[in-house]
Parts: sequence; C-alpha cells; structure tokens
Amino acid sequence: MIAGVGPALVDYINIIDEYPKAGGHAVVKKTMKMAGGAAANVIYGLSNFGVKCRFYSTIGEDNDAEFFKSSMQKVELKLNATHKETGKVVIYVDRYGERTFFVHPNAAGVVDLLIENKDFEEVDYFYLDPFPTNKSFEFHLNLAKKVKKFGKFVILNPGFPYTSLGFKKLSKLLKYVDMLIMSKDEFSMLGKVEEEFLEFVDYLIVTLGKNGSKCVTKNGLKVIEKPAFKTNIVDTTGAGDAFAAGFIYGFLNNLEIERCLLLGNYVASYNIQHYGARNFPSRRDIDNFILRLTTKYGRT
Repeated sequence: MIAGVGPALVDYINIIDEYPKAGGHAVVKKTMKMAGGAAANVIYGLSNFGVKCRFYSTIGEDNDAEFFKSSMQKVELKLNATHKETGKVVIYVDRYGERTFFVHPNAAGVVDLLIENKDFEEVDYFYLDPFPTNKSFEFHLNLAKKVKKFGKFVILNPGFPYTSLGFKKLSKLLKYVDMLIMSKDEFSMLGKVEEEFLEFVDYLIVTLGKNGSKCVTKNGLKVIEKPAFKTNIVDTTGAGDAFAAGFIYGFLNNLEIERCLLLGNYVASYNIQHYGARNFPSRRDIDNFILRLTTKYGRT
C-alpha cells in the first residue's frame, strides 16, 4: 500500500487569455472546480491505476470537504476536520497553459493528522508533499523519522515550500528520504550537484518540462534521461503530479528506471492536454503503454 501525506485542497481554475500588467484586469472566460493537492493528485492517479492507496490530511466541514471526499472514492481516507473551511487554491491559466496559484490554507494549514502506529505497519510507501503552513517541515521531518523506524519507503516532493528553505535545512529531511522527485527549477534553486543529493537519497528524479525527465541513482551514479512526448499543451497544472504517479506506478511494478521515466512522461503528456490536475489515462491505457514498451524493449 502507498499513502499520501499532504494537503487536501479544492482548485478553482479560471481560464483567461493573458495575464494583465500590475493594476490591470483580465476577463475570466470560464471557471472550473476540481479536487487538488499534489499528494492527493498522485494518490488519486495511482488509485485509478489499481494501486491500493490511502490518504492522510486535514479538511474542513464545508461543501468543499464533501466535494474532495467524493473525488477520492477509490482511496482509503484518513481525514481530520481542523477548520470550518477546506483548503482551496484559486488558479489562473492563460492561453499558453501557464498558471498562477493563490492558496487559501484553511484546514490545510492546521496540520493535526490521525496517524497511529498500526498505520506505519500497514503502509509500505509514504509520499510526502508540503502543507501550506510553516509547521509543515517539522511535521514531515518527524513523520519521516518514524516511517524509517518501521523500515518503510519515503518519497518526497519538496515543491517550492521546502526548496526555498535551502539545501542545509532540506537535508535534515533528506536523511530519511529514499526517493526525491522535483522540478528542474527546484533543483536549480538549491544550487547543488546531483552527487550531493545522493549522499542522502537513493533516487533523484528531476522533471525537465518539455525536455522530459531524468533519474540519477546512488548505485554507480547512473544518470538516465528520457525525452517528453510531444503534445498540445492546454494547462500544465498538475503535470509534475501526473509524472510522479506514472513513475511511481512503474517503480511499484518493478519496471526498469528507463521505463518508469517513459511512463511518467506519458502520464504527464496526457494530463497537460486538459484543464486541471486530475486528468489521467485509464488503467487499460497504462497497461497498453507498458505492453508497447515491452514489445519495443523486451521484458525487464
């Protein structure tokens, strides 16, 4: 089983032609509402691929809470109501697919999760994603320490909140992380070379946008890079989460890293052809894609 530990959010996506200059205005052409949160998106995707999943988070007592819960029907939910309102994100997407986020933490900013010792025994993989609060880092640090005491596997998506803390602070958490997944911008922000990350983690995965993705492994500092799939970009919201879901699905199924990267790139390319973060290919599409890889490259 894999569990996500991160914010439960609801995204309000606003479509505009272009961003105005400071003090200007833009016309909203359409508004959509979708469940979100990076870890929640990854777990949602994996559950759709048939993986047994659980999700830990905090939530409100409003209609958005019910909306979020209904979006995660294939996932075992461990949610604690810590605020009247569920966390939400107001997103603006222009005609080029670029997006800007405005986060209202609400319950997602009050981190009080329901995790007991038996939970650590039941879950094999933990996927960590920052909560929108300055208490998030210490919470995840303490959680990761406990996860490792139970001998389980930790995957971290540090995002901007944790990379902005700097490498010295982040490395305190990396001591208890097995797999680190981050964007090229986050990697660059930390100003370190790959070898320095691999002093802590076994797998460093970096998404490269239109150039695809790469993985560097501790074993022999092996660098593997795979190109992105060319596609029509509608909205890049959740592209990194979609990649993570695809990569992790391959990893859980013991595929070679090369194929995990290709699978991640495939799921990301599917996601960005639609608005919102939760557009995933079906399990049948995923299995057919893996079959095509097997036909092309042989069995792992």
